[in-house]
Amino acid sequence: METASSSGLSSGLVGGRDAIVARATPAGRGALAVVRVSAPTVDRVASRLCPDLALDRPWSAQLVAVLDARGEVLDRAVVVPYRTPRSYTGEDMLEVILHGSTYLVGAVIDACIAAGAREALPGEFTRRAVANGKLDLVQAEAVHDLILAETRWQASNARRQLKGELSARIRVVRDQLVSLLADVEAGIDFVDQGIGLDGRRLASGLAACREGLERLLSTAAAGVRIRDGLRVVVVGPANSGKSTLFNHLVGHERAIVSAHPGTTRDLIEADLEVAGVAMVLVDTAGIGVPGDAVEREGVRRAQAAAATAGAAILLWPCGGGGEAPDEPEGVEVIRVRSKADLAAGEIEPGWLPVSVHTGVGLEELERRLEALVGVDGEGLGGEVAISRRHRRALELALSELDGCCFDAPELAAERLRWAAEELGELIGAVSRETVLDEVFAGFCIGK
Repeated sequence: METASSSGLSSGLVGGRDAIVARATPAGRGALAVVRVSAPTVDRVASRLCPDLALDRPWSAQLVAVLDARGEVLDRAVVVPYRTPRSYTGEDMLEVILHGSTYLVGAVIDACIAAGAREALPGEFTRRAVANGKLDLVQAEAVHDLILAETRWQASNARRQLKGELSARIRVVRDQLVSLLADVEAGIDFVDQGIGLDGRRLASGLAACREGLERLLSTAAAGVRIRDGLRVVVVGPANSGKSTLFNHLVGHERAIVSAHPGTTRDLIEADLEVAGVAMVLVDTAGIGVPGDAVEREGVRRAQAAAATAGAAILLWPCGGGGEAPDEPEGVEVIRVRSKADLAAGEIEPGWLPVSVHTGVGLEELERRLEALVGVDGEGLGGEVAISRRHRRALELALSELDGCCFDAPELAAERLRWAAEELGELIGAVSRETVLDEVFAGFCIGK
């Protein structure tokens, strides 16, 4: 794993002097649990919690007695001491692996607090890792993404970003911006010595910076789909087979199926994985002439779900006559002629005939769903702008370059400086407290 440099970090990223403690495994009863302690020196806590621990044998698992706040034996646990800088946080650390009793875990944390530690804030261990140069902010986000990964591409991309592939690419573009900025400022400061601005060199440098930013931004849409998944709604008139198709795609009877129109009156959601990407499939009420107040509310919710989805499967049943339903606006649409076993003639161009009963069109529909996902994880590699924070910073940096004109060198220098700072803030070389809060707020306490 490439490690970050702590130089240039803002005061918001400086690690604390106090010891912090938290459970690092999920809450609840289990066979084992892990409690973490981190501090510039953890010896004081260790001497109270596990006095038999040999601190001169770091990075070794030792079976020792763990004491409570009164000095009584709680458990025989495996304790691993770490020494700076070879630890997750870059500080001295303890990891206590004990039986997973809720009481035992709480008692160990209380004993650590009695010895001078305090309970860690969400993400504080990783925040200290960033402060001590073990990770940058993009890598820290990858830790969180890896913990939450539910699909193949989520896990794969998080691993590659934790390795530092995206950070390395961002640093390349940032270094290009800094180099270009140095050329502009040299031309401004030393114009009397005959070192003027080289217009061709500056234009070439600006084009290279813009190309690097645009390349990263081109991955943003796929990155958001990898991280957050794609929301797809199944829409169409009442009794068009939406729930039957929904159940088939989900793989079990999730929605009630009935020949009576209007069976589905609320949104029904199910998670599935398509081509390694998370997808939320949403069954909706039939669009048409609503009946009572409940049906009208169901139609309203269906229309709202379609308007905010990433894509839609639009059903138009065969054998029932009528005109094609209106397509949702602003989303990608897969047009499906459902109940194709009832078709009396040719299917209209642009519509996919599908019958859940005979299997017609189902494989093609699944292929179109995979194409709809639009993510080639292998082709993207690890250089993916995976979060909205990444996308926002890259867009702001690119907007500064779009307004960069070397006919006004002082203004151009300022724009280049702001663009470089946006990328620096992205990886944590410079940072605002609000950005740090955004990055770490979603972390679990023990990470």
